[in-house]
Amino acid sequence: MLLRQNAKMEKTLVDIATGRPYLSAGVTLAPHNLSGFNVCDGASTGCAASCVLWFAGLRATSTSRNSAIRDTQWLFGHRRSFIDQLNRDIANHVQRAERDQFVPVVRLNVASDLDWRDVIEQWPTVQFYDYTKIRSRFSAYLAGELPQNYALTFSRHEKHHTATIASYLRRGGNIAQVFDVEYNPQHGKIGPLPEAVRIHGDEWSVIDGDKHDIRLPSIDGRGVVVGLRLKGTSAAKSRARHNRFAMGGDNP
Repeated sequence: MLLRQNAKMEKTLVDIATGRPYLSAGVTLAPHNLSGFNVCDGASTGCAASCVLWFAGLRATSTSRNSAIRDTQWLFGHRRSFIDQLNRDIANHVQRAERDQFVPVVRLNVASDLDWRDVIEQWPTVQFYDYTKIRSRFSAYLAGELPQNYALTFSRHEKHHTATIASYLRRGGNIAQVFDVEYNPQHGKIGPLPEAVRIHGDEWSVIDGDKHDIRLPSIDGRGVVVGLRLKGTSAAKSRARHNRFAMGGDNP
């Protein structure tokens, strides 16, 4: 099985149109080039060195990492059988959601940044969503050139120019930004995110992206900064600070 649920993606949200809660699942590949295949063309040094999908939570275990590596090698070595299995998993996910009165949503790039349009177009009634660091893909999304059932949030890193980020926000795009703010929920210590940030001369509202994972405009709104707290091991956090991947809570 390729399509799996995780703790953050399980957090309950209700679809406004139907009144039903979402049921979300995703595909977790090995990020960047850790499998021997690069799945993150838009990654920066800071992003790759401190990837939360590799250094934080359940994904940091050797079992989870090895599974992600195997799945990534399967995709690149035997793409047809991988896609066949993925489509079966999506069908099962939709069936389960319908049976239990949920709205199915799918994130195909939990730890990757690949083009899945060939899969998404086969499921026009299923909502897909992802983060991306690839500017051409996000520009195509803002221009309405991607499938209508696919929502993207642009994931900012230290190499992106503020003018580019501001232009996306002005066009109604949402921007994910990592903030160097305390995040230790096991001990009840979750630092506050800024209410707004100034980017290229304009002020933009910040929403708390750690409350849930489902990044849809119908939930988040449009033209907002999705604040994410810095996570991972002490070493990973240190690398993020050193590479300026994570910004101060009061200085985006």
